[in-house]
Amino acid sequence: MSKIVGKLLEDVTWLQNLSGFLTLFFLALFIVLVVRVFRWKKEKVEEYKNLPLTDNDSDDL
Repeated sequence: MSKIVGKLLEDVTWLQNLSGFLTLFFLALFIVLVVRVFRWKKEKVEEYKNLPLTDNDSDDL
């Protein structure tokens, strides 16, 4: 068992390549997530801007 692990650890360039690919993948995923959250929040703000400032029931005061 230790010979297999030793053999795998002799050449770790595949692990470095995998690490680089995964880092780029998760970085891109994080950026997409942040952009989508900002767009969603912007839509909510626009929705609240279109709401009337007063209620129709409070006009009787």
